Amino acid sequence: MALHAYDGDAGTWQRFLQGNREAFTTLYARFALLLYNYGCKQCADPRLVEDCIQDMFEYLLQHRTRLAAVNNVKAYLFKAFRRTLLHKISNMRKNVPAALTDAAGFAIVISPESALIGRQSEQRRQEQVKHALNVLPPRMREALFLRFYEALSFEDIAAVMDIDQKSVYKMIYKALDKLRQKLADFPLWTILLVLCMEWQL
Repeated sequence: MALHAYDGDAGTWQRFLQGNREAFTTLYARFALLLYNYGCKQCADPRLVEDCIQDMFEYLLQHRTRLAAVNNVKAYLFKAFRRTLLHKISNMRKNVPAALTDAAGFAIVISPESALIGRQSEQRRQEQVKHALNVLPPRMREALFLRFYEALSFEDIAAVMDIDQKSVYKMIYKALDKLRQKLADFPLWTILLVLCMEWQL
């Protein structure tokens, strides 16, 4: 699956492949927090997430000469990090296959500062949105996160999650449909704004 280009990152990646340590530092600074945020949605252990980020970047540094040019560095790193995290989780739970399970939750936390929700019922309605999101299957939550928080294209989400693009379309459509059913009094644009603006650690 193709990983489409985003301006700037591909050039930084190319300089990294050529041995430029400043480019490596730039990549780390740009993506480490994004990967941490993404990892914490899948794993309840922040230290494990941090270890996986370190392991992945160390691997990239050690194997730089064998890596290929990449157009979409963000999608490439998300996919590599996801594989690293799942591998480590699988090693820790020998009897669990290397796939995200309901126990590995991709839990969603909504910040309390939401300006979308009325003052008096703010906390109750935030909990409604949070609950509606968290009862979705983990893979649906992951696809929504990548689409609406990380702004990845459908094709890039397919590459990150190792599924075909049609499955991504279907997964996101079903997820939004389920949210509309559970949050019938919430306009769809409100739900999408929550996904875009309030999906925080």
